[in-house]
Amino acid sequence: MALSPLRAPYSGNSRRRKSSPWPTLFGLLICLVALYWVYNAFFGFNRKIKAAVQAAQAGHFDEATMRLNALEDAKPGDPRIVDIQGLLAVRQGKLDVAAKDYQNSEAFLREASSELHEQEGESYLGSGNYPAAELEYHHALVLDKGSPKAAYGSAVCAHAQGHLTQAIALYQQALSISPSMAEAQEGLRKARESHDRGVMYYMYDRNEQPLARIGINQDTLGERTYPEEQYAAHVVGALSQKFGDFGLEKDLKPLFPGMEVELTLDIRCQDAAQKALGWRKGAIVVLNPNTGEILAAVSQPSFKPEDLDLHPSVIRDNPNHPLLNRAFDGLYEPGSICKIITAAAALEANVDMSKLFPMTPDTSIMIDGKIFRDWEDHGKIRSLKEAMDVSSNIALARVAFAMGPDVLFEYINRFGFNQPFDLGFDLPGLGHYSIPVATPLAPLHADNQFELAERACGLGKEYRITPLHAALLAATIANHGVMMKPKLIRSVRNLAGQTLYSMTPEVQREIMSPETAEKIKQIMMDAVEGDRGIGKRARADGIEVAGKTGTARTHENDKELDAWFICFAPADKPQYAIAVLGDREGTGMSVAAPIAGALIQELTR
Repeated sequence: MALSPLRAPYSGNSRRRKSSPWPTLFGLLICLVALYWVYNAFFGFNRKIKAAVQAAQAGHFDEATMRLNALEDAKPGDPRIVDIQGLLAVRQGKLDVAAKDYQNSEAFLREASSELHEQEGESYLGSGNYPAAELEYHHALVLDKGSPKAAYGSAVCAHAQGHLTQAIALYQQALSISPSMAEAQEGLRKARESHDRGVMYYMYDRNEQPLARIGINQDTLGERTYPEEQYAAHVVGALSQKFGDFGLEKDLKPLFPGMEVELTLDIRCQDAAQKALGWRKGAIVVLNPNTGEILAAVSQPSFKPEDLDLHPSVIRDNPNHPLLNRAFDGLYEPGSICKIITAAAALEANVDMSKLFPMTPDTSIMIDGKIFRDWEDHGKIRSLKEAMDVSSNIALARVAFAMGPDVLFEYINRFGFNQPFDLGFDLPGLGHYSIPVATPLAPLHADNQFELAERACGLGKEYRITPLHAALLAATIANHGVMMKPKLIRSVRNLAGQTLYSMTPEVQREIMSPETAEKIKQIMMDAVEGDRGIGKRARADGIEVAGKTGTARTHENDKELDAWFICFAPADKPQYAIAVLGDREGTGMSVAAPIAGALIQELTR
């Protein structure tokens, strides 16, 4: 039988040959290596890019730079690397460098996601860094023209810089993509209102009453105007070519006009204080004693900020120094208003008043060979309360002698003398904004008994206080012995409506026990409402007032008297703590007390 050519003859003792596994394993290994290479080339690169971004966002700039340099060595000129180099440059504040990096990468990344840069823009917007936010949002919008977030963010940045035509167009672009975008609707409304008015408001009182605005039309571009004119001029301030910048316009200059700053001032209270002070030279400060908020800060004479550079000689030749903010920066001898410090210190030190009162002090006594005078003959004084009612210098000097200088000076410093005041605040990402005011001054010791007697009565050339600090003295008693930190800024918002800063009350220091504060309150009430109280001209119909008069000689001419009155009302549940200063206007009982009474009547009606 013929054999098939396709079959080999059977051999009974032959074995089937097995194929080798190595070619298959080798091929599998090659596939795994190829897959790893592809995975590492794509996903590993992305991981390394992400790590560089995270380092930049965390502020680890050296690490981010090192990672990007390593990536650049592996893939020179890769647009994704250039893109993140731009992000890092923005984080470092090198906006010009970043702009070039973004421009170089945009042509190759048109299809890339804009999400990362939208997030970066949002973070800068949230801290009020508009230049950085603008760069990120613009880059995001180039990468994705259909992004409503990028269009909206770019609109806010344009709005903040006063480019309202551009802002309106970008708000509309965001709404054309996302018609229900509420923040874009609100931004468009505000931009159109500002465009129609021709101004942008950027500073307000606590009730949203505008205090400052900037022109955005061609004829008024950059021109600042002030709706309240001279009535809040010293606080709001101005930018002047003739006199320099001052007030909040100077202290918060980098924030304007891109931020909306709300002050603690209440224009209703400010106007009432201005009306009460009238044409007298001086100052009034009104605080909320429970929070430290400054509700009013009036300084007289004042000025119109818009007229400073128009009529500079009117300001320069005025001997009354209208640019001086007497409320915050005027330093005056406090006089008898500081007797509340002496009384509080004595009560806290448990001075035995039965060894001092009753007394019938002379109108003058010799101390260390010098004559120390009282302001009138008070007759018999039966208690510390009566000594404060009639404001007896000699009685308070004897109280100071009984407790000694160490206790008195401890409490003078507890009340904040010799310690700088700053009304400023912090903005995350932008740092501290300082709003300095004058530092109240007091000697740190008394060289002799005569000086101790003067300090007990708030007297002496080295003893100086501002009306702001004087109001704090009254507020501390009203707040049960706790001095709150004074506050002038209530909130700061960006034009996206985000609150970057919101005021919270802060305790400056616990000065005395609540029991001592209550005793001083009763003393101050009696000084106004009692039969012997010399502050009776501060009375207000239907309102109990707790107060203390003061008369001082700050100036070289001994006949020129500064009038003081500090108080709080209603005495049982204080809403207002007030300091009134009459600069060379007379005595506290005849000038400052009636001003305070008229103001309280207006505020509580």
